[in-house]
Amino acid sequence: MLTDIIRALVLGATPVGAFTFLVLQWSVAAGKLQPFADSKSLDKQINAQKKAKSAAKKAAKLAAKQAKAAKSESAVAEDAVPAEPAKYKNPFHKDAGRDFFHSKIMFFGGGFYGTMALFAYTVIEMGEIWQFLGVVFTPGEWFRNLGFDLIIQFLINSIMNIVAAFTWFMTLPRYVDIGNGWIWLGAAYVGYIAGVRLVAEAGEEVWAALTTWRDSAFRAFGERVKRIKEKP
Repeated sequence: MLTDIIRALVLGATPVGAFTFLVLQWSVAAGKLQPFADSKSLDKQINAQKKAKSAAKKAAKLAAKQAKAAKSESAVAEDAVPAEPAKYKNPFHKDAGRDFFHSKIMFFGGGFYGTMALFAYTVIEMGEIWQFLGVVFTPGEWFRNLGFDLIIQFLINSIMNIVAAFTWFMTLPRYVDIGNGWIWLGAAYVGYIAGVRLVAEAGEEVWAALTTWRDSAFRAFGERVKRIKEKP
């Protein structure tokens, strides 16, 4: 029993806690979430955002219907005014990553269940990316796997991955051998609460330290590459 608890804390609570901290603190640093005191205030904030988003969608649909009705009444005048081009958002923009993860938090609902669903979704997607890279870097597999069938399979997997993410309690055991499921569930919840508390109490300090470490690592890597290139 003690061995199972220690294993669940190391392999379950630790990655869930780290993932929770990174996703939530990234959203706070990006201004997508306001600083919060505990999990309850976090849940209230996410629920308020979901309600606001739902209201905005309804308002947008109503505005679209009204615009369509107005356009049908004055088709000639509308044709004389050029339509505004749709705004393009670069998927490789520096804010794309944090926008993506925050949108996924909202999609999966937030809270412990939603965070675990996002965690499972990330694990699944990373596994499939690794598998795809295996195909790309195996020339003999290109023509056999890269084609229309791969696109269809990708679309099917996208839907199935979302379903698998929502049923994370059945999905994650495929990636790690668990004994007592209740122990692992408790460990995952401990990790989630620890991640939330870390964001609430020391999020800015830890984030600043991680940012400094990241910048130093990139700078050291760049200098090393530069020295290699300068060698005769």
